[in-house]
Amino acid sequence: MPAITSAGVGSGIDIESLLTNLMEVERAPLNAMNQRKSAISVQISAYGQLKSNMSALEDIVEKLGDSTKFGDYVATSSDEEVFTATTTTGAIAEQHDIEVLSLAQNHRMTSASFADSATEVGTGSYAFSSGDESFSVTIDTANNSLKGLRDAINDSADNTSISASIINVDGGSRLVLTAKEGGTANTITAPAMFSDLTTATDATFEIDGFMTTSSSNTVADVIPGVTLQLKSVGEASVATERDVETIKENLDEFVAAYNTLSTSISALSEGTLSGDSLGRGFLNKIRQEFFSEIALDNGDTLTAFDLGLTFDKEGTLSIDSDTFEEMTTENLESFINAFTDIESGLSTKLEDTLSVYTQAGGFIDNRTDGLDSRSDSIDTQIERLEVRLESIEARYRRQFTVMDQMVAQLQAGSDYLNSQLSSLDN
Repeated sequence: MPAITSAGVGSGIDIESLLTNLMEVERAPLNAMNQRKSAISVQISAYGQLKSNMSALEDIVEKLGDSTKFGDYVATSSDEEVFTATTTTGAIAEQHDIEVLSLAQNHRMTSASFADSATEVGTGSYAFSSGDESFSVTIDTANNSLKGLRDAINDSADNTSISASIINVDGGSRLVLTAKEGGTANTITAPAMFSDLTTATDATFEIDGFMTTSSSNTVADVIPGVTLQLKSVGEASVATERDVETIKENLDEFVAAYNTLSTSISALSEGTLSGDSLGRGFLNKIRQEFFSEIALDNGDTLTAFDLGLTFDKEGTLSIDSDTFEEMTTENLESFINAFTDIESGLSTKLEDTLSVYTQAGGFIDNRTDGLDSRSDSIDTQIERLEVRLESIEARYRRQFTVMDQMVAQLQAGSDYLNSQLSSLDN
């Protein structure tokens, strides 16, 4: 709410309007400072957008240099109803014939029949074991029931190998023990009140004609880098090979991120960041890496263009499908090595260039730090000027108040003389 003043009441002059007009002139430098600060804020935002786009590209480039993600091996089963296959670290290109003869089975035991879960089982110590693990539970008057024994087994801190459950069937309630791991090595031993329900068996299968067994249907130690999940008895083959489809997806992602960044740089360089060569300088450095030679382990050299990457006349990056297919078909290992080699791979080259701009204290941070400093300096100037403007406005108001009083007095004297002259005439 504006302050209520009496300026101009005595003289009839619109002093508030005069003050407003004068202060608008005085505030011109302040308005200019605020405009400069707004322009700096827009520039800082633009550099933030630029860094975000560069960081997005950097993340994808890092993926291209990770041999566990770029050109990783995938395993396929010729019949997933017999077994499925997945790869882990250490896989190579290979193929094996497998015949599953039997599946591993978890040992299961059941207690004698009880009237219900609340029926007493008897107090004392109950010992159990499965595999290399053994443990005991104590039943006393507080938990002397079938349910109490079940809970004591499941809650035992020493038990990680056996699960206990109650089933209510014809003839009463039974406590069922199940080994958490399959195979004969994990057979359960339990008190005499329990008897076998399902016998523990090992998985048996032949790989390339050689017999082997496993206590689990998950087999991870027969083929290095490959895990088999046995499903049923039968024959199938497993093959591991490079994941070319994912390679193409990763390159498509890289191309899209690069073009997004390039488009952003062009727009910013013609607008908010006009006059700053940082963006265009970055693009020039990145493009130079596409021409630089990549040394391979076998002594050959390639460039990014030999890998299928290409630019059109507008500077838009794309993949030459014919070159890509030829490389991945005839020289797949060289293709992957050209990206993932730690010393001279394309990914390493691009990461080195990008990090100079995106890292803490890098080129972009230096730009924004400088702008932040300028913005802080303008804030200080604005604060000082605002204090000065308050003083100027107060001074103008005092001067106009004096003038108002003087004009009012002159008008009063004039009115008095006019009144006296009128009296004489009468």
